[in-house]
Amino acid sequence: MNDRKSEPRVSAAEVGLRQQFVFYPLELLVFALNLVFGACSLANLGKLSMDLFGWTVDRELVMGIVFLLLTPLILLGIRLVNPLRGALPQFLRLAYVQGLYALYFTESIWLSQLMFDGASLDVVFARLDYLIFGFQPAIEFSRHFEKYPIVNEMFFFSYFFYYALVSTGVWFLFARRRYTEAVRMLFIISASFFILYVWFIFFPVRGPKYYFVELYETWYSNFKGFLFTRLMRGLFNNTNLGGAAFPSSHVALALISIGLNWKYNRFVVPIYLPLTVLLFVSTIYLYAHYFVDIPAGLVAGIVLWLTVPRLIAPAARIMERAGALFRKRLGYPPVALPIEG
Repeated sequence: MNDRKSEPRVSAAEVGLRQQFVFYPLELLVFALNLVFGACSLANLGKLSMDLFGWTVDRELVMGIVFLLLTPLILLGIRLVNPLRGALPQFLRLAYVQGLYALYFTESIWLSQLMFDGASLDVVFARLDYLIFGFQPAIEFSRHFEKYPIVNEMFFFSYFFYYALVSTGVWFLFARRRYTEAVRMLFIISASFFILYVWFIFFPVRGPKYYFVELYETWYSNFKGFLFTRLMRGLFNNTNLGGAAFPSSHVALALISIGLNWKYNRFVVPIYLPLTVLLFVSTIYLYAHYFVDIPAGLVAGIVLWLTVPRLIAPAARIMERAGALFRKRLGYPPVALPIEG
């Protein structure tokens, strides 16, 4: 389907892609987030240890160093990749930020636990759910359907689909050579993630599967299913998920992503939209969230949709100046990305 004429277009200038540009606007936020996470990690020294190559070390010292070194490593990568003209290196030059989502997300959970020494606000949200329904949706919903493998597979697949939903829109735009729209979409989704990651550090809500003893003890062993049920159960079994529950970032970012795909990749919406709705429901079915996290996620998504695009222009101006400085003083080459007029 050729929908180029019906979709809104974005000029290169709107997202800071001028001739000889060195940095994308989003990278300002990446560098700032690395600093925030590095500082928060170092502020929690002495609280948690980890095994590293047979040595017991302070986990947050390691993570603080990782985040503080991440920016110079990214700058080195930028210098090396910027002049490469192949489609693959230029795609990686743009979309590498998506690979950092998991690092930031998991560390926001660890920091939320360490910052408040394990305390959380779950009692408030569990109580709200009970006042609304007279029972706990996160407990009762799955209990009625967990014996049906096809139902479990459907919900686990929709939860897995979230990763594709927040990522593939940028990929489609890049493949279609709509680079300015790809840069804008990546900025809006990534900046929304970053804002929520910082929020999660300072607003600790662990979620139903940690708050309710019966859910924690059962974990996901009661769900019988097929490929995606096993895949996601394995992921849940090996990941610290005790945080980032309010508001639901799954709901907020899914809403933003489906809206951006409606604007720029409308051909995927007939497939993505029903899966997005199912994703909303799956967050409760898989007891990742309280019910109240879902409308809060919708509100957060709307607020981010309205506000985050306003950050693009000032971020672009700052990174244009930074790029000019890096070109002049350090000899950084410009990005070899073809820019539409």
